[in-house]
Amino acid sequence: MPEGKRPDHHHEVTGPHAPQSQSRPYWQRAHKDWKFWTGVVFIIAAILIYVFSLDLSSVPRK
Repeated sequence: MPEGKRPDHHHEVTGPHAPQSQSRPYWQRAHKDWKFWTGVVFIIAAILIYVFSLDLSSVPRK
């Protein structure tokens, strides 16, 4: 291995994942991420299932 090279391989990142495009924290730009919206849909679905199933109780109501 040449003397001037470091063993860790850092490649220059270009495109939407470049460091200069991520100057804001993730929580401020999360609304543009598909993973965020998928999580929101699953959470809303879980809340609706819980509410409409009468608190998921297995005991029949009188």
